[in-house]
Amino acid sequence: MITKINKIKKFGIFKDFVWNNSIDTFKNRNLIFGWNYSGKTTLSKLFQILEFKDKNKYFSGSEIEISINDNGTIKPINQDSLASFPFITKVFNSEFTKRIFTWDEPKEGFNPIAFYLGDPAGDLKAKIKKLEIINERLLKLRDNKYKYIVDTFENYNKQNGKFTDKAKDIRDNYLPGLYDPTTFNKSELKRIADVVKYDLAQYILTQTDRDAAKAEATAIKKYEKQRDNIQVTENLKSLAEKVKNILEDSAPKSISFPNLDEDSALFDWVQKGIPLHQNSSDCKFCTKPLPENRLEDLNSYYSKKLQEIQNAITKVQKEISAERDLLKITFPSKREITETYQKSYEEATESFNETKKEYEKQLSILESDLKNKGSNIFNSIPPTPIVKISFEKDFNAIETHLKNHNLLFDKFEERKDEALVKIINHYVAEYLNTEKYNQKETDKNSANQTIGLIDTKIQANELLIDGYNAQLSNKVKGQSELNNILEILLHRDDIKIEIRNDKFTLERSGHPATDLSEGEKSAIAFSYFLTELKALRDDDPSKLPKTIIFIDDPISSLDSNHIFQVRSLLKDFFRTDDFAQLFVSTHNFEFFSIMYDSKIFSQTKKEVNRPLYFIKRDQAGASTIEKMPKTFSDYKSEYVGLFFILKNFHESLDKENFPYLILLPNALRRFVELYTLSKYPGNNESTVDQRVEIVFKSEDKPYHNIKLLNWFSHQNQMEKLQRHDDKIIQVSDAINDLIEYLKKHDELHWKGLNGI
Repeated sequence: MITKINKIKKFGIFKDFVWNNSIDTFKNRNLIFGWNYSGKTTLSKLFQILEFKDKNKYFSGSEIEISINDNGTIKPINQDSLASFPFITKVFNSEFTKRIFTWDEPKEGFNPIAFYLGDPAGDLKAKIKKLEIINERLLKLRDNKYKYIVDTFENYNKQNGKFTDKAKDIRDNYLPGLYDPTTFNKSELKRIADVVKYDLAQYILTQTDRDAAKAEATAIKKYEKQRDNIQVTENLKSLAEKVKNILEDSAPKSISFPNLDEDSALFDWVQKGIPLHQNSSDCKFCTKPLPENRLEDLNSYYSKKLQEIQNAITKVQKEISAERDLLKITFPSKREITETYQKSYEEATESFNETKKEYEKQLSILESDLKNKGSNIFNSIPPTPIVKISFEKDFNAIETHLKNHNLLFDKFEERKDEALVKIINHYVAEYLNTEKYNQKETDKNSANQTIGLIDTKIQANELLIDGYNAQLSNKVKGQSELNNILEILLHRDDIKIEIRNDKFTLERSGHPATDLSEGEKSAIAFSYFLTELKALRDDDPSKLPKTIIFIDDPISSLDSNHIFQVRSLLKDFFRTDDFAQLFVSTHNFEFFSIMYDSKIFSQTKKEVNRPLYFIKRDQAGASTIEKMPKTFSDYKSEYVGLFFILKNFHESLDKENFPYLILLPNALRRFVELYTLSKYPGNNESTVDQRVEIVFKSEDKPYHNIKLLNWFSHQNQMEKLQRHDDKIIQVSDAINDLIEYLKKHDELHWKGLNGI
C-alpha cells in the first residue's frame, strides 16, 4: 500500500508539495476532506497516473514520488519507475464519469438514449473503429498484394496450370512418342522440379550434352553386337631391323665376272641356270659346249653366303607382303554402330586409314631397299630412313567405340532410361530457370509468412474488438447487479439499464428515456465503478487484494438525499479487508461526517494514527496535504466545525499566524449560508444575499458584510488572496461582528453551538 506522498511538483495546483513528517502515514482506509478547488480532484489524478502508469497523462513534466509498503518492503516510486508499481489502481472521479460514457444521443424524433458503459480508456468506440480500419487495410494488403504473389505461384501446380502446359509441351514437342499424359503430367513435372530446383546449373546441359542425351534417350535398338577385340601385332619396327641387317651384310667374291657384276638381270639369269647344267657339258640355251671349268668357276662366284643373303631377302619380302595383308582389316561400317558413337567411330576409322597409308609407305621403302640389295649382294649398303608408324592409338579408339557400342547394346534400356532422366531434368531445370521459379517460390514463401503475420494480427485485433465490444455491451460486468446498485443509490427503481443490440439503453418507468440528469449520470457511473470492483473481487484468483482504490466525491451532482445511500453502498462493499488500500475524498462535510461516523475508517481521539487528512490551499495558492484539524473531526456537523474555526480565530491572540487563516473567507461565507438557511429554510432556491437581508436587520453589522462575503466567494477568493488584496483585513472584523451578534441576539443558538 501507499504509506505517504513524498513530493508532488508542478502537478497542477500542487506546485511544490513535500510530505511533512507531522502528517500521519496513510492507513489501509483513508478519509480526505477539502473544500471545492482545494486540490482533491488533482490529487485523484495523481492516482490515475498510477492507474495508467503514464507519467504524461496529466501535467507533463511534473515530478512525483511516493513511498509504498510491498509485503513489508518500503521503497520509493517516482514518475520514471511507474512500471514497477506493484498494485492495481482504480480511481473514481469526474474524469472517470466522463471517460466511461460514450453516448449515442437522440438526433431526430423520439429515440431512446443508448450508451456504452465500461470504457476504461475513454475511447473504446474510437479504438474499435481504428482496429476495424486497420483490419480492413490489412485484408486489402493481404489479398491484393501477398495473396496475389501466392496465387501467381500456385498457377504452376494448379489444375490445368503452368506445369500441366509445360508437361504437355515436353511430351508433344521435345520428346514426342516417349510419354503419354498418365506417365508424364503435372504431378511428375512437379516432382522433378522439387529435385532440380535446388541446383539448376547442375542439371542444365550444354548443347552438345543435351543433344547426346536426347539422342540416347530417343534411340531405337536396331543394331547388332560387334567384335570389339582387335588383335594386330605391328611388325614395322622388326622388319626395318631385319632389312637393315640384310643391307649391311655382303657375300665374298673369289672370281670376278665383270659382266655379272654389272648386269643384274644377267646375274639373276646365270644364277638360276647353274642348277640346270649340273653334270652337263653343253649349254642348254645355245647347245654349245661349256668352257672347261665354267661351272666350277660359276659355283665359286655364287657362294653359299650369297645364297643366304638372297634367301634372307626373299624371306623378308614375304614378311613385308604378309604385313600388308595384315592391314587389310575390314571394320563395321558406321551404319552398324549406334548413333551415339557413329561420328566418333567414323573419325577413328578414317584416322586408321590415314595411318595405314603412311605405314604402307614405310613398307614400300623397306621393299625398295631389299630390291636394291639384290643388285648389291657383294656390297654393304645403308638403309633408307623410315618413320616408325604405329596403329595403337587408332586401334584403341576404334576398339573403345566398338566396346561402347556393345556396352550400349548390352545396357540399352538402362542407359536409355538414364539418358531420359538426364534430358528430362535438363528440360525442367531450363524451364524453371527461364521462369525465375526459385525467386517466385521465395517470394511466395515470404508472402505466406507475411500473410500468417497479417492473419495473426487480424485475429489479435478481432479479439481486442470482441473484448472492447464486451466491455461496451457490459455483458461481462453483470447487468442485473448494475441495476441493483443503481436502485440502492437512487433509492428508486424507475430507472433501468437494458442491453439492446450490444448497447446499454436507458429506460425510465419501462419506457425509453431521452435524457439523463448529471446526477443520474454520476449515479450510473458510480454504480458501474462498484461493479468493476466487484468483478476484481470475483476474479479467480481475486485481484482486489492487490488493488488501491481512490474515490473522489462520489456524491458529486447528487443531492443530500443520496448521501446515506452512498454511505450504505461503501460500508457494505468495504466491510471486509480484502483490498490493498482505500482513499475517499469529499468536499461535503456532511458526507465526511457520516463516513467518519460509519466506522468504515478507524476512529480514535488521539492526535496520531488518525486516517483523516485535509487538503487546502496555502497563501500562495498552492495545494497542500495536512492532518485533519480536530476542529472538524471532533464534530459531526460541518456547521459546528465552521463555527469553531471562526470562534478560535476570534479568540486567538496571534491572528497573523492562525493555522487556518487562508480558510477564513470560505468558512465565514459557508457558516453564514448555513446559518441563514436554518433561520429561513422556506425557499431552497433563495441566495445567501437574499436570506441575509431577511434574517438580519439593517442596523445589524453582519447585514453590511454581504459585499465582503461576495468578494471572497469560493469561485474567486483564491485569486483575490494571491493578489494580497487588502480586503483580507476586513475578514477579521466581519468575524468579530458575527460572533458578537450571536452572543447578543441569538443567545440560545450561541449556547447550543458552545455546548453550554
